[in-house]
Amino acid sequence: MENKKIIIFLHKFPYPPKDSTKLRIFDCVIKSLKELADLEFLIVTWEKPSQEEINYLKQFGKLNLFNYPKFRFVLNALRSFFNFRPFQTEMFYFKKIDKFFKNLLKDASAVYVHTIRLGKYLENLNINDRNKILLDFNDSIAYHYLSFWKYYPPLLRLIYLLEGLKIKFYEKKMIKLLNNFSAVSQVDKDFILKNLSLDDFKKFYITGVNFKLLDLKHLYFSIDKNLITFMGNLRYYPNYEGINYFLKNIWPELNKTFPDLKFYVIGQGEEKLKNKFKKIKNVIFTGFLENPYKIIQKSLCFISPVRIGAGIQGKIIEAMSLGKLVIVCANLENIDGFVNFENILICKNNTKEEWVDLIKWTIENPDKVKIIGEKAKKLVVDNFSSEKVGQIYKLAFENLLKNEKHSNL
Repeated sequence: MENKKIIIFLHKFPYPPKDSTKLRIFDCVIKSLKELADLEFLIVTWEKPSQEEINYLKQFGKLNLFNYPKFRFVLNALRSFFNFRPFQTEMFYFKKIDKFFKNLLKDASAVYVHTIRLGKYLENLNINDRNKILLDFNDSIAYHYLSFWKYYPPLLRLIYLLEGLKIKFYEKKMIKLLNNFSAVSQVDKDFILKNLSLDDFKKFYITGVNFKLLDLKHLYFSIDKNLITFMGNLRYYPNYEGINYFLKNIWPELNKTFPDLKFYVIGQGEEKLKNKFKKIKNVIFTGFLENPYKIIQKSLCFISPVRIGAGIQGKIIEAMSLGKLVIVCANLENIDGFVNFENILICKNNTKEEWVDLIKWTIENPDKVKIIGEKAKKLVVDNFSSEKVGQIYKLAFENLLKNEKHSNL
């Protein structure tokens, strides 16, 4: 396969893999596809990688980096108010890159495209070039917006609702246009394909998700039954909204029922919430911690009251890989192996009464909590490794490189 070339088309610089998306691209896509063919990167982004980071990525293939200031992307997005297209796809579109991309396609054997944000570059390709492409939806942006728009600030709700509707139609447009796709879960695939049928020659891969799995046995500490934890960047709105809702509506009742219970909120961007809830008792905002796992492992349980978002939160997987019982309000039951009271606890209605009952249950059932934590760790070790996800991408591109038609998975 020495003459084969795969184009990796991205809107994020994938190294270093500091978040779950970059970890996925770098560990699962780039490393796996490098085994099949020569790689060439086409990246359009406002991120400014260091020269050291650029040089490291060049070890994996030729790099074409188009770096623009953020205001250029904002100006592009404004076009969507006049042409009724999703601002997500308008934001990353530049005519110069469109021309460059089409030239790259001439000697490309296959192309990996990360999310529909780059979809506009795919719209006017000839059929031969379209057949080279695998479009990775990652997760359905439309599902995210249409499911959770009501949790955004009032002034933004209509924007997210309308954008969700536009992206919903755009996702289906891509399905009709291209032949090869991937997404992280069956839920995302089902939402994208709703009311559509795939032709036999179209292929839609379910890749699953990968996260950094932790094995810190040397950091074992005795459990403090009066300590619960959360970890996440509080500048990220879904995290901010979830903790804000929890402290305002749930924590007062928990604090009243369990006066000795302490809640550690770990993560940067805590200033606004810390000031807002400065009079609340037993809530400790730690800010960013270089090593937060000592506190998490010592805690009775890890909680995630985050209500906004599609897919599985990386913070949940990290805590589970430590063998912690995790309580979530997102409905993960029967998705990717999650089973309520088997390997996770799900606060389905997100009410103060339900949270009190679940925390009380964890305090009163230490042996069962330990068993659930052990099963949680087994679930993530067995299902969320980069190697497992990478093998699915490798299979997809082996099929593309063979230029064979396969029935849908």
